[in-house]
Amino acid sequence: MTRLIKSENHDRAEMRFRLQWRISVCISLILCWSNGAFPLSRQKQTPARRHGPTDARELEQFLDKIFTEEMEKAHIPGAVFVFVKDGAVLFSKGYGFVDLERTKPVSAERTIFRIGSISKLFTAMAVVQLADRRKLDLQEDVNRYLKKIKVPTTYPQPITAAQLLSHTAGLDEIRPGTQAPNSEGVLTLPAFLQTRLTRIRPPGEVISYSTYGITLAGELIEEVSGMSFESYLKTNIWQPLGMDRTSITVPESLASDLAVGYEYREGVNRPQAYEWYHTTPASSINSTALDMSKFMLMHLATRGTAKRILSERAMRDMHSRHASGHPKVPGVAYGFFEDDYQGLRILEHGGNMAGFSSQLVLLPEENAGFFMVNHHEDSNLRDTVKWAILERYYSNPAPIQAPVARDEYKARTPMFVGTYRWNVFCHTCPQRASGPVLRVTSNEDGTVKLSNSSHRWIEVEPMLFVRDDGKAKIAFQSDKSGKVKYLYSSGFWVFERTD
Repeated sequence: MTRLIKSENHDRAEMRFRLQWRISVCISLILCWSNGAFPLSRQKQTPARRHGPTDARELEQFLDKIFTEEMEKAHIPGAVFVFVKDGAVLFSKGYGFVDLERTKPVSAERTIFRIGSISKLFTAMAVVQLADRRKLDLQEDVNRYLKKIKVPTTYPQPITAAQLLSHTAGLDEIRPGTQAPNSEGVLTLPAFLQTRLTRIRPPGEVISYSTYGITLAGELIEEVSGMSFESYLKTNIWQPLGMDRTSITVPESLASDLAVGYEYREGVNRPQAYEWYHTTPASSINSTALDMSKFMLMHLATRGTAKRILSERAMRDMHSRHASGHPKVPGVAYGFFEDDYQGLRILEHGGNMAGFSSQLVLLPEENAGFFMVNHHEDSNLRDTVKWAILERYYSNPAPIQAPVARDEYKARTPMFVGTYRWNVFCHTCPQRASGPVLRVTSNEDGTVKLSNSSHRWIEVEPMLFVRDDGKAKIAFQSDKSGKVKYLYSSGFWVFERTD
């Protein structure tokens, strides 16, 4: 295992505001979205699409070229990928090395990677599982179940488990302070959360990616089940699925297979310190590609082992949309964020830690999914691979229709003009970390323009805008006074008006 992160450095590291994606990655993704490098939310088309890869060898040849070229270009030491379809693993492969000092190659079966915020999916599933077993009610006040810690009664509306899992609980994203100096310094969940559950808005008002909401969900699991968080996952999810190399605390017998994290600095791939988090349910699971394939296959099935873990009803509930800024813009399920590719619904989650970047993508309508992880926290490799797969294997040949401006909406553009900031930041901290900002201006023709794009955006129905080429959508949301307050491009990308 890599050396422990030193206590004098951990707060400084957190000041980089590393959440699920680092800000540098956030900005690059927003730029790609706005300029059409990849589709974020496309118009629905008549189903006539391709239906995924069918030949493992052909898929390998396609991906080999991408991984080889992109890893060489970005100096990425190692990566792993697995694709599942129709109830089985179609293809899996390791690329490069997990440890440059030992020149140990990546193995899809054996190499254990840190998956970062993908950990949140396991936490969400455990809560849904407890509800499925009638141990708790997702729509009840979580304070009904919590004994060691209570959610403050800042607002009259209570916070529910459903709101924790859909990132709508209204908790502040307090930074720094989520990292521990070493394994011994990791606080219990009640001790960590005792002074850090700060409510900044009524629950259910808006989606805002929440480390604290999922961490509190982990405490809910412990209190309802009477088990430690890791023990619950091991007993109720990992062991039934045969995920024998998945853990939070990597056992000594598997330590030699744990990947070393690397970042490319000053022309050299430098090993990264192992990060310990107080926010364990949101951050800290380690797994292999083949173990993650079992997790994906469970989510794509309704029989056998899958049914023993979650009933078909509970699985549908977990995958259903539970919050959105607009019915026609991707939102969030329980744990999963939605995306849309030419009308194809995507459920996904990414993760980042020092030295690693990961992504899990499910295509429920196609009974398929893929998972990958690679070195370098600020890498864009996962996005390159994701959109290459979607364009090659799931594209829809039907033409995309450009939006038509409606005269009755043209006078409304001044209400949307303003500055909007990605809403995942600490609202109550003395020093607020910077994050992606969008500026919305109006055009003379009654359309609006975003500061990161030359495209026009056309309002096609109240609060819903389509880009002038028809390839993306955004939506606005008003507060109770009627003032436009939020801009949605998806469930994850929500921008809060700051002027």
